[in-house]
Amino acid sequence: MKVSQAAVFETKKASRARIIQGLRKAGLKVTDAQEANALRKEGLVVIGPSLAGARVAKAARAAAPNALVVAAMPRPKKVAWADAVLPLPISAADLKLRVPEWVELRKVRQSRTESAHEPAQRPGEGILDPLTGFYTFTHFKEVLFIEVKRARRYNFPLSLAIVGVDPMPEPITGELRERLHAGLALAIRRSLRDTDFPVQYDADHVALLMPHTDLQGAMVVSRRITERVARATLHHHGRELHPTLSVGVAAAPHPSKEFSFSELVKHAQAALARAIENGGNRVEFSTPDPADFPTETVPVLPAEPLVREP
Repeated sequence: MKVSQAAVFETKKASRARIIQGLRKAGLKVTDAQEANALRKEGLVVIGPSLAGARVAKAARAAAPNALVVAAMPRPKKVAWADAVLPLPISAADLKLRVPEWVELRKVRQSRTESAHEPAQRPGEGILDPLTGFYTFTHFKEVLFIEVKRARRYNFPLSLAIVGVDPMPEPITGELRERLHAGLALAIRRSLRDTDFPVQYDADHVALLMPHTDLQGAMVVSRRITERVARATLHHHGRELHPTLSVGVAAAPHPSKEFSFSELVKHAQAALARAIENGGNRVEFSTPDPADFPTETVPVLPAEPLVREP
């Protein structure tokens, strides 16, 4: 189901106008949500920073149980009542990439609600990481179960990559951490395909599950990500920083009859460790036959700003 409409709740006129403008630039039709009935057909509910979000979110879910409720915030942080957090000002390019992920989330959420064995999605369970917009690992387990089952049953290839930021000249904390992770998240998302699943694996690593993708295809995707980031620059307190990534890639055996996700993680982590040991800014893999694919060393290309596009 395609999300084409959004409802906005925000009392401050200037803030509301900016939110609406960003949504429209992303190709969404914004409807009048002053009445509860106006929400019934909306796929996306955006709640602005001036409102008591929990109360508005409760009313929105009562009117539109299947809608995704998003908190629009100038500084992303976790909020218990939102399914996702949308950074302000809205980046149309970023939002266009996030919306398809939200559609997939709604499908999973509906399937859980309809299942007699699973409870309905509770607000604040943390479907998306508020800063990166990637799946949280807790929610990812649902998608993982489906994809591993498909790979085993139909002999589909399945690959996993674990992405980590290489060490930088100064500690990555506070504002620098937020800016770096937000910028890297956008770069990663732009490099992925619609069928890939980005996951906030832990505070400093992103896992990429790639269904229907063999080792060679996963290497191509991983190389594209590292090359994009290698071209980037980040300005912080008058300094020009050049972040790079190390990536470890692993693929399920094909035909995929017997394998576990823990095995994929183990191999991907081992490959990531080798990439870091070998100097970073690299893609390495783990496979039963290492002669199948060469290690990928990513060249440092001319820099470009690592910033959100307006």
